Amino acid sequence: MDSKNEGGLTNRVGDHFDEESPAEIVRRSQQLVLYPNEIVAGIGPFLITESALAHPMPRNVRLEAYLASALTGLSPESRSIVDHLSDVIDVACKEVEIDVYQPAKHTDPQKHAAISPPDVFKKDRERVVSSDLLIHLCHFPSTGSGEELSFAYEALVPIILVAPGEQAVSRMVTGIPSLKIEIRYQRPSDLRGLLEERLWEIRPLLEQRRLAMAGFSQNVVGAKVKELRMDAGLTREDLAERVGLTLEGLSEIEENIDSVSNPSLTKLRLLATALKTTVAELVNPDYGETILSAIQSLLNEKATSAAARFSRMSDRDRRALVRRYLIRVLDIIENGPNK
Repeated sequence: MDSKNEGGLTNRVGDHFDEESPAEIVRRSQQLVLYPNEIVAGIGPFLITESALAHPMPRNVRLEAYLASALTGLSPESRSIVDHLSDVIDVACKEVEIDVYQPAKHTDPQKHAAISPPDVFKKDRERVVSSDLLIHLCHFPSTGSGEELSFAYEALVPIILVAPGEQAVSRMVTGIPSLKIEIRYQRPSDLRGLLEERLWEIRPLLEQRRLAMAGFSQNVVGAKVKELRMDAGLTREDLAERVGLTLEGLSEIEENIDSVSNPSLTKLRLLATALKTTVAELVNPDYGETILSAIQSLLNEKATSAAARFSRMSDRDRRALVRRYLIRVLDIIENGPNK
């Protein structure tokens, strides 16, 4: 580049940074670091190669946040506050390329009163456990949003708690032992900037989590439960009664992908006991191959030991010994080890 062009570029860069606030420079720099091949509006097509980045992140990973808040029994004034803050959060998330699911637009107790309680539970729970982030407005008490926080905790969904100033927040919420961030704001106008800043900070983590959770987007547990249930000649009603689940609860496990059904360890143990198997067989898609590999390893070990011990045996005696071992193994398989 000649000195004339270099001087012109230097002046343009200098003018640009004179016009931008420090906060805006930081935000746009973060965008460039996270998405080096995209052109950020107002900066222009400066080339940044991946070799210049310490930690290049995956691109085009679509993220979704679930917005939890009180909706039932609010006064008109309280509902207006929730609606305004929800709009602020939606705008902030879009700046960080995160979609927001708002129950107020899908299962609102007034606007969508025709939706049955079981359907509300099923739909909103599925959206929580499938989300990459839960944002909770702590402004008004709510049993519904308390349930949503519990769903997020069980599914390892990160949580952002939003509260005004020094307002007290239940210790049952602040004490959740999961990845969570608390945002305190003085004025609603400050919330957008504070939230955007924290979202840019944790977005790489959310992307990594999204990619890591992709392996749970299949029905391993439910398919195995259904297979073993049918092999045992049990109906769903039979197994549900033995385990202590409702028919709908068992159907949720059998029909949904693992990240959505997300059965607890207690449920898995009860199911394994009722189906005369182990939790390992229910959760491990390669369980059969694992067992066969372990048996093969054991046989190899036994064979090596036997070869050293009976190295002087004739071929005929060795074949007779192997035959007796095989008969014993078949007997154990058919009748159990105590027969």
